[in-house]
Amino acid sequence: MFDDEVHRNAIKDFVAFLRTITTQKNIAFFSDVSREYVRHLGKGEKIPTIKVFFNMIEAAGLDLKEGASLYIDFMEKQKISLAADNGKGLDYIKRVHAKKDSAKKNP
Repeated sequence: MFDDEVHRNAIKDFVAFLRTITTQKNIAFFSDVSREYVRHLGKGEKIPTIKVFFNMIEAAGLDLKEGASLYIDFMEKQKISLAADNGKGLDYIKRVHAKKDSAKKNP
């Protein structure tokens, strides 16, 4: 399952990729949204609707299947990255608890 953080980061990467193909102005115009909204997407502050998402793909001149596939790749990378970050956090917690336990056993 993909949570909102994964989607936000994937959209951020996806918009950055689309901007290598076309301008923010074109993405906004052909998606029928404001440039401000595209800016929010590019910062990972919002998640677009399906309609806007597909319009963004077409605005960049990509095939819908190709664009959706690229977005799925971005989501999978974000999910793996988030899982790795969570794993690091769990390892840290385990080390802290281990130190506390050993300190209690050896006062």
